[in-house]
Amino acid sequence: MKFENAFVPYGGYWCTPFVRWQGSLANTHPIELAAQTAMRALEERNIAPDTFNALHVGMTVPQKSSFYGGPWLAGMIGATGIVGPILSQACATSARVLSSVAVEIEAGANQAILGITLDRCSNNPHVYYPNPLGTGGIGETENWVWDNFQFDPYAENSILQTAENAARECGITTEQQHEMALLRYGQYQDALGRQRVPQAVYGCAS
Repeated sequence: MKFENAFVPYGGYWCTPFVRWQGSLANTHPIELAAQTAMRALEERNIAPDTFNALHVGMTVPQKSSFYGGPWLAGMIGATGIVGPILSQACATSARVLSSVAVEIEAGANQAILGITLDRCSNNPHVYYPNPLGTGGIGETENWVWDNFQFDPYAENSILQTAENAARECGITTEQQHEMALLRYGQYQDALGRQRVPQAVYGCAS
């Protein structure tokens, strides 16, 4: 689909960097962190929260009280009048939020939408699924992140194996992957030094 009306205003974006697994933010609630970051970013850009007509939230890993994720987040940033969907698409959640926002803008449903994606994989939920018909009425349990990283129910393998399969099909060697990782790391460090990426502004200790 060609977008003619949907765009991200220059400077109208921000983010925090990925941080170390089980690091200093392992117990930080991602919705609260997203709200704090958004409030700071909007204030620095002189954008009033009531500028937006809707809020699209991307969240792959549920957290406590995320049942109210959208309205709760909107309320914390001072935009109590906006609503919208919570979207989840495994490792493509952020891309799905951008697509959802763009389509809604293009269709004319709204003029200004705030898209926020957030997640915390550390200390992720351990879910219990009731099963009254199970042995002794015992249900099933799932570690939301770890179990799903280990097994894709359709591909029937881990996400690491999927990455290996994709590399094999495309003829990408391990050496080439290492070279790319080193290149991206160097580019990231260079950008941080020149204050050229949002992470430099909204950095978090790992």
